Amino acid sequence: MEILKILEYPISKRARIDVSAHPFTTSMGIKDVRITTRYEGYDFKRSMYSTIHEYGHALYELQIDERLTATPIAMGASGGVHESQSRFWENIIGRSMEFTEAIYPTITKHLEYVKKYSPEELYLYFNTVKPSLIRVDADEVTYNLHILLRYRLEKMMITGEVKTDELPQLWDEIMEKLLGIRPKSYSEGVLQDIHWSGGLGTFCNYTVGNIIAAQIYQHMKKEIDIKKKVRELKFKELREYMKEKIDRWGATYAPKELLRRNLGEELNPDHLLEYLDEKYLK
Repeated sequence: MEILKILEYPISKRARIDVSAHPFTTSMGIKDVRITTRYEGYDFKRSMYSTIHEYGHALYELQIDERLTATPIAMGASGGVHESQSRFWENIIGRSMEFTEAIYPTITKHLEYVKKYSPEELYLYFNTVKPSLIRVDADEVTYNLHILLRYRLEKMMITGEVKTDELPQLWDEIMEKLLGIRPKSYSEGVLQDIHWSGGLGTFCNYTVGNIIAAQIYQHMKKEIDIKKKVRELKFKELREYMKEKIDRWGATYAPKELLRRNLGEELNPDHLLEYLDEKYLK
């Protein structure tokens, strides 16, 4: 809750947070947006980053221009654009060294054992890169391999190349090829996400979102000293930039046109590669 307060999530005014089995965001309209998170009792970063992720989704909805209220376009431009908002706040801001240092006092106030670790060690913990079975807990570097796995299976389901009862074994085989690890149960594998119960074709949104998030970051830092603002926990200018470039337009423009109009280019994965290279290699 305190992390949300730091991010100035308008709890009790236009938004709220509750607990659920799987974190999600739902909108009752641009003046009433609700998120959930989950608490598993271990590895606190899982809950923290799930909450920040949903905050990004909620902020998008809350910053849509009020003149679009009650129209069909008072919503996100697409699933991919929506994910760009959550992934931006979760990863680019939330997993940055500046944010880690700034929230260190808040974390140690509630988690006494964290005091024996430095902010730098906490940053390394937040950004550990290693193969993992669960998508929502995957690091920034390996995350898109989880999406590639699902994308390949979705294509085969749509074309009829694979039957439902073949999915668990195929999942395990592709996971092992991509990440070198193999699930021991369905809950670690094919049944770990709830999304397929709502239909196919949504997982690619996450990779599109990662690309757009990095794209926004590379353009934003030309106008704003992002690191300074984050270090000071002053996010208003970042929110206003996001509002002007993405959020306030809702679904007025198709995603490619939205990016072209406000960032001067369409979807460009080079920015994501540059961001990952800069953060993890340089």
